[in-house]
Amino acid sequence: MAKHRLRARAAGPRRLALARQALYKRNVRPLGRWRLQQRFESTPAGRVAISVFIVVTLAFVAATNLPRSSLRHDVLTPGQPYLRALGLDQHWNVFAPEPRKQVIDLVSRVTFSDGSQTQWQLPRRGALVGAYSDYRWRKLLENAIADAHRELWAPLALWIARNASSPGRRPTRVTLVRRFYDLLPPGSTPDRGPWKEFAYYTVDLR
Repeated sequence: MAKHRLRARAAGPRRLALARQALYKRNVRPLGRWRLQQRFESTPAGRVAISVFIVVTLAFVAATNLPRSSLRHDVLTPGQPYLRALGLDQHWNVFAPEPRKQVIDLVSRVTFSDGSQTQWQLPRRGALVGAYSDYRWRKLLENAIADAHRELWAPLALWIARNASSPGRRPTRVTLVRRFYDLLPPGSTPDRGPWKEFAYYTVDLR
């Protein structure tokens, strides 16, 4: 019994020391990273690097707003992948010179090994907080239905198949479907045309 009490007394300070060490690591490591960043920003080389980063980024962003020209093409050849990596690529076709005249959508029809089907749609998480994440899905929609981005079709279909899969329910076919309707001129009644759709890509998983 005495030995047990001695072990318990020894374990108490040991646990306390471990807890202090964990707390120290949790608080000091971020502080160390902050101090490293501060040292980098205070050096001439660091300030030059940050200034170059800002100037290059602003130049590429400004180039996306230039009219179509050889200059714009030359600047965005290296600039577009750079902006895409930072999530700063923007296309202003919705505003000018020709606003979009269609409302577009994407659905996917998934067929399972038992013959049943389900339909996948873009996530919509509401108008308040959800708008921030839904925007990314809308950008995926714009690119995933475009003939210019055929390289996205197969990965998207396989991703949908993986997410639709469940124990005893294996997807055997995924079909991507473009949906759209035309926006009619202001004052028209009705103000839009009917929904139209067509399947544009199918992957067979059997």
